[in-house]
Amino acid sequence: MWNTFKFLTFWVVIFAISVHFKPSECISHAVSDGDWLQYKLTYGKTYATTQADALARYYYSYNLKLIKKHNQNYDRKLTTFTLKANQFTDMRLTQFNALFPPAVYPTMTFDFPLNTVQNPPATFNPFTDQGLVSEVEDQGILCNSGWAYSAAKSIEILQQYQGTLIPLSAQNLIDCSGRSTACRTQVPQTGFDYLTMYDQVIYSTTDYPNNITISEQNMCIIPPAPITGTKLSAYSVITDGDDATMLRYVGNNYPVVIEFNPTSFEFMHYADGVFQQPRTSTGSHFMVVLGYEEDATSGLNTWLVQNSFGKTWGKGGRISIRRDAVTPLAKHAIFPAELA
Repeated sequence: MWNTFKFLTFWVVIFAISVHFKPSECISHAVSDGDWLQYKLTYGKTYATTQADALARYYYSYNLKLIKKHNQNYDRKLTTFTLKANQFTDMRLTQFNALFPPAVYPTMTFDFPLNTVQNPPATFNPFTDQGLVSEVEDQGILCNSGWAYSAAKSIEILQQYQGTLIPLSAQNLIDCSGRSTACRTQVPQTGFDYLTMYDQVIYSTTDYPNNITISEQNMCIIPPAPITGTKLSAYSVITDGDDATMLRYVGNNYPVVIEFNPTSFEFMHYADGVFQQPRTSTGSHFMVVLGYEEDATSGLNTWLVQNSFGKTWGKGGRISIRRDAVTPLAKHAIFPAELA
């Protein structure tokens, strides 16, 4: 009888705890009210309900613990890069991964054959070697538009290499070439095809501002004259896995867009150092390869890549990715080859 009473008492207590105390409420308090408020102010975060706020706070706290653990491993020289909190830290990893579904490619391509280029330099950093000025963009979290941001940025940089700096509009490509998949599974080739096959202009951000507050493309709008824009007459592609060819063109002032799998906690929170891709699920994101060099801290060969997650992600919006034959970076690599 006594054992039965103790058994029933135990489960009554457990039930009471489960009713009055939720795990998210307990763990979320690992982050102080002040720290949580500061995070929300820094990244302009708002939540529809108090429950949604509490859940976001819970994941923020949980992710901070994982970031701290990873950085302790960096201090022990068990990894080559560090992590930090950013605009994604209030999300579950599965929520972040869902932002980047696998891309769907056209069945035809209208690329031009690779033109002849000189032997590239041993290292190439366009910011120090060419005086490149390239603003890091923020594609937001509502529209999976890295394809458009990377395509626009690659054309913008190629044009700057040739002497003209005009910030170009990703929104222009989203609205006018993205079709019904502009915010889900679209690819840079579609933007390049729109410009080359239909003799279209990609407008400046002044004439066609980017908009990260919408989750679907807008109507394609032709800005009133006078307008500032750029015409692309040709693009080329690089065979998957052919990093040697990609290096040759990057080193000759051709910014190359690559498809990259972003679906890992490490990429989600990358801060600094040489990124080495962990095992991940399937996902698609697009970034621009700008250069290649040797990392001063680790001695590893790296790719210098520009993202479109804003300046608070990574190294001011950029990432160094390990460059070796085992894990080639060239995947669906494509670049603007000739301006009109």
